[in-house]
Amino acid sequence: MSSTWRLPPSQRPSVVLALSALALGFWLRASSRAQADSVDPLLPKRVVAGAPHGAAPAERVDGRRTGRATSRLPFPPTEVWQRRVSGGLDVSPIVDAQGSIVAALTSPHVAKLAQDGRELWRTHVGAPALAPPAILSDGTIVVITTAGQAAGLAPDGGVKFTSSLGLKGKDTDVAPLATTEGGLVVAAGRSIVAIDADGIVRARAALEERASAALVAGPEGTLVTTESGTVYLFRPPGAPRRVGAFGGALRRGAVLADARTLLGVVEGKNLVALDLPTGTAHVRSGAVSGSGYFDGPPAVAFSGRAVTGTYGGLLLEVDSSGAERALATLEKQLITGSPDAGAVAGGALLAVDLRQSPPVVVDPDGRVAFARVAGRVGVVAPDGAVAIVNERLCGTPLAVQPAGERRMLVACRDGTLWMIGEAQK
Repeated sequence: MSSTWRLPPSQRPSVVLALSALALGFWLRASSRAQADSVDPLLPKRVVAGAPHGAAPAERVDGRRTGRATSRLPFPPTEVWQRRVSGGLDVSPIVDAQGSIVAALTSPHVAKLAQDGRELWRTHVGAPALAPPAILSDGTIVVITTAGQAAGLAPDGGVKFTSSLGLKGKDTDVAPLATTEGGLVVAAGRSIVAIDADGIVRARAALEERASAALVAGPEGTLVTTESGTVYLFRPPGAPRRVGAFGGALRRGAVLADARTLLGVVEGKNLVALDLPTGTAHVRSGAVSGSGYFDGPPAVAFSGRAVTGTYGGLLLEVDSSGAERALATLEKQLITGSPDAGAVAGGALLAVDLRQSPPVVVDPDGRVAFARVAGRVGVVAPDGAVAIVNERLCGTPLAVQPAGERRMLVACRDGTLWMIGEAQK
């Protein structure tokens, strides 16, 4: 005699929900494996979100690459200390929330220095980095190495993860972007990858062209600029979408000036604005105006105006209408003329060094920090007064970064780091 077991009606809804959750779990696990995600989606996970903390937690200070310090720059500036890290530097260091300096060296190491210049730790990451490190929302330091790996370090220097990204190491020179969701977006060659705070790949996509310079935090996702000056928007799970084009190669990438405007220096000659909603590009300022070749990318002052130096030594401000205003002369003697035709200073034809000076940094009060290609370092006051730290601080300055209240950091390619503070008045 057969018998049939039947579930009481009062228990049927809960069993149906349980079976549905189990089926959903199987589907999520399969989807997770397809995306190389090994985390069990049914397990709770704590995620720290929000903008990364620090005086300069990324290349060009922040994810928008504005070059805009949140603290005041020193004026008049003076040398506080200098330290040389063995191994040298090819990429800009960053500054965390405690004012400590994190530097990816030309050797396969990352070093951290305290506010007073003491080396706190040095960690081996397997291979050198071709792009600056980035700090995530939870304080994790991530370096993308020439081995195509993401090395995640805790604030104390301990290795949290080493993840293979499936990227060609020689292409990893694009500055990665820490997202407000707590992860990181990495671009190399024609590939773009999103990882979470544990180094797990969450999304991967292909670009139509090679990415270049630095990724930028846009209003709707990550903005990727390619070698030709084309801009794509990447927002997982969607594929990269073409936004517009600058009309030429950019110098060191772009900067998000406001919610709809991306600024870049095209081929050194023109400051171009790309309107993101329409994809329309127009020249705001050009070398034909007599300003000369620009250092790029520009900084964006708190007024919204773009601030940049020129190869001839002029510090220039450009508003949204394209109106230019000279702020100061950054060299002892301003060089005029076109580098293509020869430059003139004091009536003599000069052989001009067309290497770019590091991009300038601006603060809330309108001060501007600069380091010229020949090593002249200083700060410009809002009234145009120029205070020089040193006429030749180092032979090849690499970057200027804000480093806390009335402090700034100058990094040199030989591995020397200079902390600049405010002189007693």
